[in-house]
Amino acid sequence: MRNIIFFIFLFFSCQRGEEKKIYNNIPSSLYLNHNDTVKYVGKEQCRTCHVEIYDSYIQTGMGKSLNHATKSHSALSNSQMIVIYDSIKNLSYKPFFKNDSLYIMEFRINNFDTTHKLIRKVDYKIGSGNHTNSHLFEINGYLHQMPYTFYTQDEIADLPPGYENGNNTRFSREIGLECMSCHNAYSNHVAESRNKYHDISLGIDCERCHGPGELHVKRKLAGEIIDTSKYIDYTIVNPKKLPLDLQFDICQRCHLQGTSILAENKTFESFRPGMKLNDIMDTYLPKYENDHTFIMASHVDRLKQSACFQSSDITCISCHNPHKSVKSLSTEYFDNKCMQCHDLCNDNQKMDCASCHMPKSSSTDIMHVSITDHKIGVHSTNINQKGEFLGLFSINNPNPTNISKAKAYLKRFESFERNDVYLDSAYHFLSKSNNNFTSYIQYFYLKNDYEALINFVNENKIDEKWYTISDLGISYSRIADAFSIFNLYDQAEIFHLKAIDFMPFVLDYKIKYASFLFRNNKIQAAKSQYLEIIKLNPYTKEAHSSLGMVYILENNYKLAELTLKKAIDLDPDYILAYENLVVLYQQINDNINTKLSLYKILEIDPNHSAGQIIKNL
Repeated sequence: MRNIIFFIFLFFSCQRGEEKKIYNNIPSSLYLNHNDTVKYVGKEQCRTCHVEIYDSYIQTGMGKSLNHATKSHSALSNSQMIVIYDSIKNLSYKPFFKNDSLYIMEFRINNFDTTHKLIRKVDYKIGSGNHTNSHLFEINGYLHQMPYTFYTQDEIADLPPGYENGNNTRFSREIGLECMSCHNAYSNHVAESRNKYHDISLGIDCERCHGPGELHVKRKLAGEIIDTSKYIDYTIVNPKKLPLDLQFDICQRCHLQGTSILAENKTFESFRPGMKLNDIMDTYLPKYENDHTFIMASHVDRLKQSACFQSSDITCISCHNPHKSVKSLSTEYFDNKCMQCHDLCNDNQKMDCASCHMPKSSSTDIMHVSITDHKIGVHSTNINQKGEFLGLFSINNPNPTNISKAKAYLKRFESFERNDVYLDSAYHFLSKSNNNFTSYIQYFYLKNDYEALINFVNENKIDEKWYTISDLGISYSRIADAFSIFNLYDQAEIFHLKAIDFMPFVLDYKIKYASFLFRNNKIQAAKSQYLEIIKLNPYTKEAHSSLGMVYILENNYKLAELTLKKAIDLDPDYILAYENLVVLYQQINDNINTKLSLYKILEIDPNHSAGQIIKNL
């Protein structure tokens, strides 16, 4: 360990300039671009006046966060077209360029024979390339992730985070607004959907830190010039002139990864620089005894644990210039930041404060990636394994509401870890909260207690004004499921239609409703739904498989076979499509293909009842 003149917990008073003190008491409510009517104009509009800043910014990690998947923007080169293999799914993935476009090929080889091949064009790469490039594709505005990530630090290709250990969802992972709102500029999201966009912006832009620029641009074009050395320009936010806590909120909007819970009637696009983040959302992290681990986007959480943060007015922009790439800045640049408060280390080694006091380490959530630990301090190599779970804690709000805490535990259970402790905690806070209708629906649904869910709906009336259309859509869809389980079909249909009415572009709700119609012998109505789903997203395997059954009932066997095989082309392990093929081949007395389909089902699931059917043939 180095012999250090200063000790990390002792600090000098950092001088941040008189200007900062002047601005710290300015209310953020004065900013005119907080008005919802002020529109975003895009970073190209900013460039017309701020060319030098723009040219520097687009080279940063934020500026490169999302772009078209062309050769010039991709971290992949022809020499890096690495094939990856998912041994659990028995699927391989290979990228390749065709002209200037990137493609991902999924294939399966059995006994030296290619039994499955699917090629998708990559529309966007997501990730700056400092750590990763992941890949997205878009169909009719619906955005999904692809099962291939290039980890640039070690030039390793592998499955994306969350796809490991048998969790490879292939091409079906939806890229919703929560994801996009941190990894990109605000895109033109279709509000009545989860992952459909009118158009997609490219890269985190100027307005994510400065707020929407429409009014600012109009005033400048009209000749209204403000001397910002003396006055505040309230048409646009300058983060340096915000109170320290609001500066911090801009950064932690995205650099605080966790379970994010929106406030009533807020969306992931509601936050604007200069607002208090906890008026928009609370972000929770699980805490454990003796836990020294951290996740990828944990910069804020770790910095808050630092004595530097706790004993001074340090913020992210104390050390970082958001307009400049970290790679373009020297070690000396960051050392000088430290030396504003600290003396030099008393050793003969080259100065590099961060290498000791902010060492790089692996994150627990993303493989093949090492990041700078923003907990500034003297780091021990003796890391104890984390102990008992202490609960979920909001990092950006010291006093979250009971309903916020209940939602956090429910979301944690549903999205990350099926631990009953989360459900028990959720119920505890639900019982103490108001405006909790949709959360109770989620609670009963996740507990598989459909009887209690129905009783709750029958005994309580929902006041829709308290909830977002997204919350209402998923709640009504779940209520419909519960009524269907108990064969209460009239009530089920009412709620199916309510879900679709609120969220008409969520295909899951349409699929559920179409299946409901099919089960109730409303075949033509179901057919119309399946055709509409395929029109919206032709890669929806469930719609193709079910439509195949409709064609069987219509005695249109040729079209049925083509449609079912389309579903299997989309997913070679889609058992339901093979089961429907069995029905088809039995209908036309094709014993050979019946057996082949049954054997294929057994190949996918050896415990399937297809084995008994084969014995009886």
